[in-house]
Amino acid sequence: MFRKPAAPAKVPTDTVVPLHFFDDTPLWRAFILYSMFVFDNVLDPKKLRNSLEALAKRNGWRKLGARMRRTQTGSLEYHIPSEFTEERVALNYSHVNHDTCSADHPIASRLPRASSRPATVGDPDTFRELFLPQGGPVKLDDYLARDVPQIGLHIVSFTDKTLVTIYWPHTLMDAMGKRALLDAWMLMLAGRDDEIPIPHGADANPDPLANLGKHPTESHKLSLQRMSTFGLAKYGLGNVFDFLRSQENRIVCVPSGFLTSLREMALTQLAAGGHETPFLTEGDVLCAWWTRIVISHLPRDSQRSVVLNNAYSMRNTLAADLLPGKGSSYVSNAISFIPVLLTVQDVFEKPIGYVALQIRRAISSLGTRAQVEAFTGMWREAVGKLPPFFGDGNMHMLTYSNWSKAKLYDLDFSNAITTPCQTTGSTCKPTYVQNNQFGLILPNGFPIIGKDNEGNYWLSGYLNQGQWAKIEEELAKV
Repeated sequence: MFRKPAAPAKVPTDTVVPLHFFDDTPLWRAFILYSMFVFDNVLDPKKLRNSLEALAKRNGWRKLGARMRRTQTGSLEYHIPSEFTEERVALNYSHVNHDTCSADHPIASRLPRASSRPATVGDPDTFRELFLPQGGPVKLDDYLARDVPQIGLHIVSFTDKTLVTIYWPHTLMDAMGKRALLDAWMLMLAGRDDEIPIPHGADANPDPLANLGKHPTESHKLSLQRMSTFGLAKYGLGNVFDFLRSQENRIVCVPSGFLTSLREMALTQLAAGGHETPFLTEGDVLCAWWTRIVISHLPRDSQRSVVLNNAYSMRNTLAADLLPGKGSSYVSNAISFIPVLLTVQDVFEKPIGYVALQIRRAISSLGTRAQVEAFTGMWREAVGKLPPFFGDGNMHMLTYSNWSKAKLYDLDFSNAITTPCQTTGSTCKPTYVQNNQFGLILPNGFPIIGKDNEGNYWLSGYLNQGQWAKIEEELAKV
């Protein structure tokens, strides 16, 4: 009989803090995240380590070094050491040094480069040796069964590049929480630690979202399309094999010029259809276009539902009452989901501009303060703390998580360089960023990593084995 590994003994001097309600959910428990940043220059690993470790020891940031434990009722809590020592460190750290050029390394030599047209440019899992340290966590139990910090840093050095990977359980923070962490890390590196804000609701402070969803003032606008337990079961049974099949991961580069032209075309289409000066973001258009590409294996005249489930940061929406505005940070999870319900036939027969506009309208309509309250209210009452889903049991669901606002390519480590940057002048920004996840492998889930410093967009995702080949055929037609 399988038994969960025993947790380390409790330390009586630790500060015990329950996880926030919207951090401790089955969805976030399922993901262990790794973000790898590639810099075309040599960085000092000691400076990177010491600065991040010092940040984890600061007031308000100490949960980065917290140990995770499960209570007798099954919920999660942080055990924050009263003092970080060599025996109980504030940061998981590892460093691998290769006294060679990255071009001479059998794996690093294959790191993706931007393409001149939309294309798959690599498999992020190919680089596992470069971002996953020996013994690195790949499931929640790896944190619960060990006395280890939440945040980890793994550095791989070459004579011409430095690969910097941070990793953490999704229960710790989302993409915008990661951005706040990176901002604080850069300030620490620059010796400007007096400018680092204390995160909102940090360490032992109360959960700022403790009452979110408890006082809805209106019904969710898609409440009639909410899936029942039976509908979710039907959907799960219909897609169970997708979770059991071999999945393939790819990363896609969408060049700046292509997306600019695509957005202009979408706006022209909408103007021709009588829409007065419509507003579309690059993200709206990218998701609309990619949806058409990624469902190219489905019959084009099908009335089957296609649901675009967009992860949505609640920070701006909640800034007026629950979360801080600019100048502060929230290092936790503050994500809801905004669904867009279409049909396969809509996606193929309507213009790209139409699909993009449905995405924009959904964000405007369902991203209000009252609608976020309604959505999180349904989340609170859901069986098993699963977020509400909308659609039907036969739907084809795509999940998008757009990290563009996190501006991961703006990370500047110039204060850690040991040799001048080769491509970015006085700044030291990543030339390539990728995300990897362990635990739940979500088919048809696409993190949009964001826009690089040349204006190219990058996205990745897992699909059933063989489906990426079909997509590459479609991309070749673009």
